[in-house]
Amino acid sequence: MTDQPPAVDDSTSRVPPLPRPWSDEDATAIGKWGHPAATYPALLLTRVLQRHPNLSDRLRNLGEGIYVDGQLAPRLRTIAILRTCGNIESAYEWGGQAAFWGPLTRINDDEADALTRPNADGVDWSAVDSAVITAVDELEATGSLDDDRWAQLREHVPDEQILELIIVVGWYRMIATLCNALDLGVENWMRTWPPD
Repeated sequence: MTDQPPAVDDSTSRVPPLPRPWSDEDATAIGKWGHPAATYPALLLTRVLQRHPNLSDRLRNLGEGIYVDGQLAPRLRTIAILRTCGNIESAYEWGGQAAFWGPLTRINDDEADALTRPNADGVDWSAVDSAVITAVDELEATGSLDDDRWAQLREHVPDEQILELIIVVGWYRMIATLCNALDLGVENWMRTWPPD
């Protein structure tokens, strides 16, 4: 994965990515990001983060735990991530998640696109999908979940998965904010932000 050329011009970030040639340590660290079966090139985001290797490693470890040891169903996790990215219009992170994780977790293009719209409308969401979307929206709007929202989630998932959902939303809020602040250009393998 790390031997492939970058997918976008390095000028598409406010902080330039780690320049090549990479040391063996940097190539290994960059290669640790992402799914083991991924065929996309080393992400611009991870190449930028590798300018600060200790920070990059700490971020990757937490993010990896969300996927490797998580209890939340992959589809629900991905809906939460796409909605979080959609709420703050993070085209870079949404585009990567929609292109790679969407198909793996049975989220079709219409569903991914709907998660960028204010009411996530245009899709017939299941009750559990709707509960997750509404919870993500409330977390974004208020920084918390009220009793009714917690009870709605509890109808579908146990408390441990609600805890995980909150962590997923917080983690991806941070990553999506980072992508926006860096002004990362969407890479050519990612889905492009849907038209209004």
